[in-house]
Amino acid sequence: MVREFMLKNLSTLEEVKFGQDIDCDYIYESGGIDWGSIPASHNLYNYPGQIGDNISSTKVNNRDVTIEAYAYYILDEEERSSIERKDWVEYTYQKIKQKKEVLNRLINPLNFIRLTIGEYYIEGKPNATVQYGAIEEENNAYFCKFMISIFCADPMFKKITQTITAIAGDMGAYFFPLFFQPTGKIFGVRNDFLLLEAENEGDIEIGGIITIEAKREIVNPSLENLSNGHKIKINKTMSEGDMYIINTVEGSSKGIWSRSGVEDTSILAYWDFDNDWMKFEPGKSLISYTCDNQNEIYMDVKIEINPAKYGLEEM
Repeated sequence: MVREFMLKNLSTLEEVKFGQDIDCDYIYESGGIDWGSIPASHNLYNYPGQIGDNISSTKVNNRDVTIEAYAYYILDEEERSSIERKDWVEYTYQKIKQKKEVLNRLINPLNFIRLTIGEYYIEGKPNATVQYGAIEEENNAYFCKFMISIFCADPMFKKITQTITAIAGDMGAYFFPLFFQPTGKIFGVRNDFLLLEAENEGDIEIGGIITIEAKREIVNPSLENLSNGHKIKINKTMSEGDMYIINTVEGSSKGIWSRSGVEDTSILAYWDFDNDWMKFEPGKSLISYTCDNQNEIYMDVKIEINPAKYGLEEM
């Protein structure tokens, strides 16, 4: 069961904590969260005389997350001693109103909201503004019950920290204080692999962000995911220091760029016609890399993937 989570407005960056302990900004009871389920739509076909149907494709749809919680306030010892007892109720009521004001700013149907649980998050937009209790038993000077509903067009929970796989690169091999031995000292180790396992801890096939950096001249760099046959080749020569960024994640950020300083320039014109927007299946994928002038050892390649899950164990 989820004991606590965070809600963040991605436009205003305002963030609050929900939980079952009194030190949280808002409190909810057991069963106060409905994570919803993800319905699937199956496209069917059949032929005359067939019993049943065949499934031609499946579409995984969106989900709604509903939260029922309470805005409350408990006076601490200092407030109890400094405020007259007859003013406690009014003071508490003003504090609850302030918490409502924060909620009203946070839950804006025009803004994306991120709900974070431990290492994972899900994002969506509110279906409506905050719905407060309509009767005094649910909305008074001591506490206020409210409900939030968030529509998640992308129904998957994604990991906050991306999984980064370095296919080739340099690794430091010295630490301070530094002592030189008569036999010499290794200052760095070069890791070169023709094959590497990239692991997707999620439930679905996803894209990633692939970075290629040239340590010397690289002619037409290419990569292949041997697990599913997806290939990427860039028909362009890289000079020393050049960096290419390939984003295969579904969405508006998908593309390929050459990075110089802080500026990115699209190089989609050099995209090979036989290429795939490389995906990584759940589990481990074998990745290979090469180039036309056999300078693979001078390619630094990094792959970042952000695993996505249908649900979390805490739910």
